[in-house]
Amino acid sequence: MKRLLTILHDALLRKQPVVLVTIVGSTGSTPRGAGSRMLVGAEGYLYGTIGGGISEHLAEEAAKILIREKRSQMKAYILHPNEEADLGAVCGGDVSVHFQYLDPADEGIAQVIQTGIRGFTARENLWLVNHLAIGQGPASLGLVGETGLVQWTGPVPQDLKGFLRPHRIQICQGEKRYFSEPLVQASFVYIFGAGHVAQELVPLLAHLDFRCIVFDDRENLVCPKRFPDAEKTMVGDFSAISSLVQVTQEDYVVVVTRSHGCDFQVAAFALGTPARYIGIIGSRTKLNFIREKLRALGFSQEAITGERVHAPIGLAIKSETPAEIGVSIAGELILARANPLSADP
Repeated sequence: MKRLLTILHDALLRKQPVVLVTIVGSTGSTPRGAGSRMLVGAEGYLYGTIGGGISEHLAEEAAKILIREKRSQMKAYILHPNEEADLGAVCGGDVSVHFQYLDPADEGIAQVIQTGIRGFTARENLWLVNHLAIGQGPASLGLVGETGLVQWTGPVPQDLKGFLRPHRIQICQGEKRYFSEPLVQASFVYIFGAGHVAQELVPLLAHLDFRCIVFDDRENLVCPKRFPDAEKTMVGDFSAISSLVQVTQEDYVVVVTRSHGCDFQVAAFALGTPARYIGIIGSRTKLNFIREKLRALGFSQEAITGERVHAPIGLAIKSETPAEIGVSIAGELILARANPLSADP
């Protein structure tokens, strides 16, 4: 999402009109669900996807027309075969798509987008809300935080708290409809270990809108050039993590260091935090070694094997290579994010 906002902001600064295409509702089986977005300029596709195929092609063509007409629109695409106005698709569902015309002459839009981009570096939850207007007229969109209004262009809705939902959702307020999406999550994924697995994992997680912080004691490995997709890189002694890192109940801890001893140090640190997810890489023998050392430190069996602890880390997909292991870890983190745990240290 950060990439989409950056491309949108750049287009507006270049005085190029853009249509933001958003799936705001879907039923049945569809390629992409609510919240999938695409940017279209006067010449065509810019970035993103709403599922590909014929529906995306038609949406792109519709968006180019709307740019010429300077208006917004709501449109339904039927993905059933043998139905009136169908697209010849066989997915078995249909989608409601909103086309929001964004005029570069409206400086407020670029300001909202710029604030949203800056929000990715802050530790606070942020929601992007679009007014699902149709026809000609100024676009209305804004940012809402847990403490209230952050920034808005156009008339501000009355019930801002109604937008603070954990998932993307379409909301009606009187005769107006809005689409609210969690834009920035306050959580971080702390990845301890900057080896081959971390190198595969970080860009994948960043693409999935996780915010990664990589920690290692080897300065030559943990650096911004090696991890350009990481929010932050940190160098320090694994035995001193508690004085360098503060993990909250919204954060994830991934333990993929170079040795049993370092993994044990990180695991002991993580169990003393309220992290909602703790994943430790390793074989059964290695993990038994770590568990025995943790018990010797006074951690209970319940704490060591609790619901938030994933050891071995990752979904069971028979992964072997660093890239495959990265995929298995990412899959497990997606699942954890969709079903957040509330865990006490």
